[in-house]
Amino acid sequence: MKYFTLNSSESPFENAIVLILVFILVIVAIHTYMKIIPEAKMAAFTQEVHELNAAIIAYRIEYGKFPRNLAVLAKSHFLVKRIVNGRIISVKKRFIKNIKLNKEGYPLTPFGTLFLYDKKEGRVLIAGKKT
Repeated sequence: MKYFTLNSSESPFENAIVLILVFILVIVAIHTYMKIIPEAKMAAFTQEVHELNAAIIAYRIEYGKFPRNLAVLAKSHFLVKRIVNGRIISVKKRFIKNIKLNKEGYPLTPFGTLFLYDKKEGRVLIAGKKT
């Protein structure tokens, strides 16, 4: 009967097989991650559009008109307000978490583009334009 000794180790062939399997797993994980990023950005974009539209409604309730642009909305701190039971209240957390602003103060989408704002209808459109 053969016993295993402390001197035994794997052969170079076995080590190569393990490295190839690890490499394949890493490639699959990276590929899956790269597919999920655009989907996550689109979900964040859709959520931000809905929340911006809610902030526009809150602005209109308080001032009786739609904001000139989204920079006015950001500067007047309506991105930290919500409508609850018909009243506008401030919240401790930002209305839209981690929203980025460009140099002029306009909110940017997760894709780095400007939101399209229709002043006449008072809503943010789904399509974005390049900055």
